[in-house]
Amino acid sequence: MLRVAIVDDERLARTRIANAIEMIPEVEIVCEASDGEQAIKRIRNKTPSVVLLDIEMPHGDGFYVASRLLELPELPEIIFVTAFSSYAARAFEHGATDYLLKPFSEKRLSHALTRARERIRLKSLDERTARLQQLVERLRAEREQTEERRVVWFKSGNEQVRVFADEINYASADRDYLEIVTGQRVLHLRHTISALTEELGTVDFVRIHRSYLVRRKLIRGVRTLGQGKCEIELETGETLPVGAKFKDNLNNK
Repeated sequence: MLRVAIVDDERLARTRIANAIEMIPEVEIVCEASDGEQAIKRIRNKTPSVVLLDIEMPHGDGFYVASRLLELPELPEIIFVTAFSSYAARAFEHGATDYLLKPFSEKRLSHALTRARERIRLKSLDERTARLQQLVERLRAEREQTEERRVVWFKSGNEQVRVFADEINYASADRDYLEIVTGQRVLHLRHTISALTEELGTVDFVRIHRSYLVRRKLIRGVRTLGQGKCEIELETGETLPVGAKFKDNLNNK
């Protein structure tokens, strides 16, 4: 029986994988995890033989988890799961057991698990450990050279929502909730604008109001409205109010 752990920050993704595994004979799910630290603890306790490991996660990404698994006396086989084709291709080229590029079919999952089973049967623990260590080091080095995009994580119910910082046009606050506006979508999430300001910093973003945080390069101009009030116009054509206490921030734009 092949013992499998599912590690993915998205609950729906974990459910889909679990449903697919139920259709594959001689495979059982021994644990699931939604972030890096949780994954390490549960894998240590349940000792799966294969880990389906998402790469982009909060509290320790897939590379971090894989490196920590090297400390285990019995190393599980790693199958990287990702929505980013560049990661998947590099993982496969550098010797990962396999990779699954989201979305994937039940047939593709079954093939990956069969391949993992064969590796466990044919390869010694020392060989598998050395291969994984080399893989993690190379992928980390490549990501540092090519992946400069910052990620901000937001809590949404029991889920963690990932947003790339360079996609954010502006954020508006309503008490403990934020509306995050990007070029492709609008998100409504439980988060504070003060926390987001701290996370994003003041190099690329500027706080213009107690309720608004804006990407600096999108500001087309500042318009005076009279009675000491003003607003900014964005490259998108939208206008946003400027709070009296935040006018000086625009002087440093």
